[in-house]
Amino acid sequence: MEHKPKKEIRHRSAKKLFEIIISELEIDDNLSDRTIMITDNMALLEQLKQQHIEDIKDRGVVELFRNGTQEIYRQNKSVDAVIKIIEHQRKLQAELKLTPASDRKVSGVVSPEGGESSDAFTTF
Repeated sequence: MEHKPKKEIRHRSAKKLFEIIISELEIDDNLSDRTIMITDNMALLEQLKQQHIEDIKDRGVVELFRNGTQEIYRQNKSVDAVIKIIEHQRKLQAELKLTPASDRKVSGVVSPEGGESSDAFTTF
């Protein structure tokens, strides 16, 4: 079944992220209404992140703020917003078990017995 992002998701990178996550969830056979909703949220966050990054490119990391006769430089609020969005995306990735720590390939490589490459320290 073909899954499509919400109509509000228009940015190219957000749509690409949606497709990548859906394909990963299909591989793990973890596709449900709940995971599709989380994937939509991640794509919307990606779209917001891209908008903030464009704002940072336009206005810079600091911006000139004028209040009457006062002029000061202050941090562009988009910088903090991007950092918060990235943290939230990581939390959603962990919930979908798409982080490296939950990766099925990584957990299969580590052998607690040591296998053929065990040394004296691991057998101790």
